[in-house]
Amino acid sequence: MKQSLHGDIDHPDIALTLHMLGDVTAQTGDWKEALRCLKESLRMQRSLHGDGDHPDIAVTLHMLGDVTVQAGDLKEAHKYRQELSQMVLRLQSKGCVDWRLQEVLSLRNLGQLV
Repeated sequence: MKQSLHGDIDHPDIALTLHMLGDVTAQTGDWKEALRCLKESLRMQRSLHGDGDHPDIAVTLHMLGDVTVQAGDLKEAHKYRQELSQMVLRLQSKGCVDWRLQEVLSLRNLGQLV
């Protein structure tokens, strides 16, 4: 429905919806579909925010890392987590205190990033 409202252009609402669909689909164990939704969300977020760092991108990278581990592709998961780790450090150094990054920055997850 949101795509019919916004057409074929990238839009933050569509990117968020795809992220949430990926999250819910992962909870059902359909890793392939979850990854498809999350990768499209990431593509759209990068289109919207450019090549720079952004909390939306970091949160989706975090989810992609988790789902990719669950899907059994540890090499790909490592790439997502490395990119996430570097992005979080850059965002933090710029003073970004976006509440969505708090889970990513928690001690429990820091060991999982690298």
